[in-house]
Amino acid sequence: MAIANVIKALNRWINDYFERISMMTGYAVQPSFIKFTILSMIGLSLVSLVLALLSIRLMPKLTILFALIEIVSLLMITMLGIYLVVKVRSRAGKFEKAIVTILLTTIPLLASGEPLVNVINQLTMVRMDPEVVGEFRRIVAEVYGGFDIVNAIRRSINRVPSRTYSDVMSIITESYGISNNIADILMLKLDSIIRREQSTFKSKVQTLSLMMEIYLVSVQLLPLLLIILAISLSPLGSFPINPTALILLLFLVYMPITGMVFYVAMSGLTD
Repeated sequence: MAIANVIKALNRWINDYFERISMMTGYAVQPSFIKFTILSMIGLSLVSLVLALLSIRLMPKLTILFALIEIVSLLMITMLGIYLVVKVRSRAGKFEKAIVTILLTTIPLLASGEPLVNVINQLTMVRMDPEVVGEFRRIVAEVYGGFDIVNAIRRSINRVPSRTYSDVMSIITESYGISNNIADILMLKLDSIIRREQSTFKSKVQTLSLMMEIYLVSVQLLPLLLIILAISLSPLGSFPINPTALILLLFLVYMPITGMVFYVAMSGLTD
């Protein structure tokens, strides 16, 4: 009986965990698919490991096959995990970028005494990322389906993996019906967000400027200097590399790879 209760509790925890992950991706991946894929791959990996250990002495060739199956299973789990992490971060980033627009729309409406349901409904008409608009439409649909507006927003907080969105919506849910100064509180929050964005922007600009200087030196000036040295010193026999080979190496290998590295690094800063 105790074992059955433990199994039920474990199964409930697993279902809730995968439901939570699916919810944070905006239900881009169904929880049943996540559960089936991960558990089946774990089971296949464990079975392959056991069979590989048992067949080491008897059938070495089968050991390699079972080892490959185990590696593929682990890779499948890793790839699914990476996809889910990327999806969650992408969803969070969309709400982070839209939060200023959300506040600029919400604050005047709340200050004018507009009901919260109408405010959320108005947000569905603002031009934002479709995923953000879809979340507000889901809130409105839940309200029309019988949920209280505060509970519908709290459910939305659980679905959205954005800390800033959670903070803003928590202010609304905690203050709604209690305080008449929701707009003032949100204005303070908007001011802090804008100040933080300005600080982040300045930091990124400084970092990009520094990286640009490093890029110019390492990708533009350094190859040019090496080529000049090679051409100047090769007649004297004191330069160990042929100038033509050096030029090909720099233009075909060094500069493309270094440029790609700087491109990826700078793209990460501008996201």
